[in-house]
Amino acid sequence: MVKKEVSEFRFNWKVFAIIISILVVLSFLAFYLGIIKKTCETEDCFSQSLQSCSMTQYLKLQNMNYYRYTIEGKRGDDCLIQVKLVKMAVGTPEDKIKLFEGKSMTCRIPKDKLSTLKSDNVEGMLNYCTGPLKEAMYQLIIEKLYTLIVSNMGDIVGKLEDVLAGNV
Repeated sequence: MVKKEVSEFRFNWKVFAIIISILVVLSFLAFYLGIIKKTCETEDCFSQSLQSCSMTQYLKLQNMNYYRYTIEGKRGDDCLIQVKLVKMAVGTPEDKIKLFEGKSMTCRIPKDKLSTLKSDNVEGMLNYCTGPLKEAMYQLIIEKLYTLIVSNMGDIVGKLEDVLAGNV
């Protein structure tokens, strides 16, 4: 006759407590180091995080465009913020979608300027930002100015001819 050995499982509270403690510490470190970021659902939550420059993500609908703001935390005397235009509004011309959608910019904003900053004023952040989204915004501004100048060129040339001819 062959005896079968039956392994018996015994719950060990010490091992369980050690595993839970390690998971709690790892979760805290992941949040503190920015691997896991707080997600804000409201403008007030994001504004509070912005004032303290605490690591946060915020998805905002502005002018029917979706922007993702990610506060990366403090870097010296600056607060590092990523702004990404995630999705353009429905009905936006294809050329503007290609120019803007998916582009992002990195902003290094001095801590003393954070109190005056709002997420609905992307243009107010541009002085502190670099990246493809900022370049796309400036490209659109230049194209609009060029179009405006060219469309008014006839009036400008006519007035210039009058001035040069002395007919003023």
